[in-house]
Amino acid sequence: ICQWRAVSTQSEYLCVDTSLNPSLDEAGSVARAMEALDEVATFGGHGTIAAAAVITECLQNLPGIQRTGYCGLMLPLCEDQRLAELAGDGSLRIFDLLSVSNVCGVGVDTVPLPGDCTETQLTALLLDVAGIADRWNKSLSCRVFPVPGKKAGDFTNFDSPHMINARILSLA
Repeated sequence: ICQWRAVSTQSEYLCVDTSLNPSLDEAGSVARAMEALDEVATFGGHGTIAAAAVITECLQNLPGIQRTGYCGLMLPLCEDQRLAELAGDGSLRIFDLLSVSNVCGVGVDTVPLPGDCTETQLTALLLDVAGIADRWNKSLSCRVFPVPGKKAGDFTNFDSPHMINARILSLA
């Protein structure tokens, strides 16, 4: 996202969101790129938080760039093939994504939830995201999708060119 201002017949650059977001194809997975590091055997395991912190630090300190937006590492489950894979085999939980959000640019993003999740469960998740955001004085999002008729462990059946189908994560 760039912001520009028209000045007469010229445009003036104001700022850019330097966030790193995955593409929908396998080669564009941010999680897979992190796993290419010697220190990160599997995304969500040891080394993940350190790698996310370094990537975010770099994105937030690019020289000569006026920034706007989150300006950090984004880890949207339904937009990253490797994250969806890890959720599919049960090795990635919503708590893992929330833990990484302590050091990256976004909170819990594009995570499918059971359609029967309770208000109390959603409130607890929102409070966790808000707690991290408040503690570190940064913006975080909580973009989750309760999927009607589905339970934890089921797969989504989104019909969208902008989303990857993934296993529905539990809030329990």
